[in-house]
Amino acid sequence: MEYIKINKHISTPFYSQIKDCIIKAIEDGTIKANDKLPTEQELCETLKISRPVVRQAYAELLSEGVIVRYKGKGTFVREREVRENFFKELSSFYQEMKREGLRPSTKVLELKKVGYDEAIFSPLELNEDEECLHIKRLRYGNDIPIVLVDTYIPLKYFDGLENYDFENLSLYDIFEKDYDTTVFKANRFVCARIINNEDAKLLQVKRNTAIHYVKTIAFDQMDRAIELSIARYPGERNTFEVQIDKR
Repeated sequence: MEYIKINKHISTPFYSQIKDCIIKAIEDGTIKANDKLPTEQELCETLKISRPVVRQAYAELLSEGVIVRYKGKGTFVREREVRENFFKELSSFYQEMKREGLRPSTKVLELKKVGYDEAIFSPLELNEDEECLHIKRLRYGNDIPIVLVDTYIPLKYFDGLENYDFENLSLYDIFEKDYDTTVFKANRFVCARIINNEDAKLLQVKRNTAIHYVKTIAFDQMDRAIELSIARYPGERNTFEVQIDKR
């Protein structure tokens, strides 16, 4: 509780000082997502202030989505939501995280060639005798799992792609720099699902958590289907922004 202090000799309202202290503690890592905050009574006794002051500070933090309250358990730092723009533009995960001020990182869970599977080959317009590269990655922002994604790439367009380091290199950058291929457009389909137990463990969320299930088919400048991805985003950590213009 040492990170919450008030100065009674300045004009800034006490509730605002409490609020600022908590936000600063989150930003500098003193307290982290899911850490429990002091109760209103504890703050009143420690800071020698009235309960309505603390209540107002917590009320504003609640309304701004900084903290969350659970009945019978207490008040906790809320996990930060990542605002995704990929329904408006084509950009890499790395670019999205940087735009949000987060440190991106990737863990490759699986990297292998796969043969015919109608659910994969059909959207990629592949023949039964062709191969895809399957890349399964867990992607993080500030070491918090943001998305679990399975990506399938037709190897007939990207010979030798399996030799790249996908924990440190961007797939789209590899396409452009080494294969002279640009992701020109994409079709995205999104629905809500309940996460399975295996994915919940990887994404570090509770069982039966709601997720955004996003399927993407990407096309290059020659209108070839070059990528199929299936992404699972925990609903509590991700917000998708969509801009709609009147025609």
